[in-house]
Amino acid sequence: MKEANDHVRIRHFLERATLSAALSLSLLGLGTTTAAADTNNPLPINSYRDMAVDAAHQLVFLSDPFGDSVLVTDYTGRVVKQISGVDGAWGLALSSDSGTLYVALRDAGAIAAIDTVTLQETARYDTGTGAGAYAGPTSLALAGDRIWFGYSLDSWRGALGSLDLSGAQPVVAAGQGLDTFRGSPRLAAVPQDPNTLVAAESDGNAAAVAVYDVGNGRADNRATRVSPGPDGCESLQDVALTPDGRQVVIACAAAHYHQVLRTDDLADDGIHTTSWSPTAVAIDPVGTVAAGVYGPSSSDVHLFAQGDPTAYTAWDFPEPSDYADTTLVSGGLAWAPDGSRIFAVTETSGTSSLTLRVLDHPKVPTTVTLQAPASSPRNQDLTLTGQLEAPVGFGAGNTVDVWRIDDPMAGEGTLIGSASVAADGTFSYTDQPRAKGAVQYTVQYYGDSRHAYAYGSVVVDVVSD
Repeated sequence: MKEANDHVRIRHFLERATLSAALSLSLLGLGTTTAAADTNNPLPINSYRDMAVDAAHQLVFLSDPFGDSVLVTDYTGRVVKQISGVDGAWGLALSSDSGTLYVALRDAGAIAAIDTVTLQETARYDTGTGAGAYAGPTSLALAGDRIWFGYSLDSWRGALGSLDLSGAQPVVAAGQGLDTFRGSPRLAAVPQDPNTLVAAESDGNAAAVAVYDVGNGRADNRATRVSPGPDGCESLQDVALTPDGRQVVIACAAAHYHQVLRTDDLADDGIHTTSWSPTAVAIDPVGTVAAGVYGPSSSDVHLFAQGDPTAYTAWDFPEPSDYADTTLVSGGLAWAPDGSRIFAVTETSGTSSLTLRVLDHPKVPTTVTLQAPASSPRNQDLTLTGQLEAPVGFGAGNTVDVWRIDDPMAGEGTLIGSASVAADGTFSYTDQPRAKGAVQYTVQYYGDSRHAYAYGSVVVDVVSD
């Protein structure tokens, strides 16, 4: 297998070896384009609240609160199972090992645990909140070694609670975050910043957003803001936290863009320019923001690099007829953890028909910049440094191959090794060239599901040692 891979790599190299050496090679930047859905499948449910994606088993879980079920599909949207008997299945959260799906059961006043292999309920934990529309839990997030849930105290107030499963017996601590929310808040957390919990709520008027430190088992308020954003926030539809825990992105239906807040103090920290009525937001593990809007006159889902106000691609869902629209539902976006695709739940106007659309992430142009000393002594260390750059991040686990051509005019190269790529795209490699004269180094990145192939070259004058 290694020899076969080497032959493929050599072929790639030789196809490009005749190009002149340059200090870097940059591909053209990608402007905003319209992509197409890979698959779309009608769903056998008439209500939706939340979605969780299980990379280990390549499953998608969708809550069906008014059908008292959790629908399970594969990555193509094909239905695998409909789990029944989960009363008022509302919010979802997946354990860190993907072994358990936790489900907020609003109408049972409990949290259910479902085995992601057998797809059977294995446990149910009473939240002590009571049950029903103005009592039971509706949202979940894993933070601070606990399962946090948002719930309503009554028709006018919301609060936070936690479920601790680390001991011999489950421990529930309700009644936290009081006097902040007018209803059951939505929650957001990320594993890279496990002690930060974001909660946001809107009853149709000004939204309240709060950030908590939950590292000590309590929800200690770090910052609270009402009606955030340059133009305020009415009818908050969704909230997401960037993987570094530094920013909160909110989707407010009355705005014409997705608003970015700083978690330290919830001050304004930029926007993602969408249009119409923001209705959903989801962020992948390397910070790519999927921002969805409600409205037939614009693209439905936009993709942004973290911190970039301009989308680099977008999807516009087809309309079924002149008399019906396809619209993204509130909170209807979720990423596959590897960033290869986005799952979007849409509905057809005037009906209760829901569809799961699978949006394959387009491969984006990638740049390799390579640097080296202009000259270097023979048989001594020569260090190459470089960086991969693209509209979306690279994450961990990437490598580049390093080739050396001792005689650039001959066009024959040798694969001398590989270099690991850091999360910010940087890499380095040290060689000891033996041949004197102009030596060309070429670095190749073979791409992945989101990044296109790219390479860069540099020439070093190797002199006598």
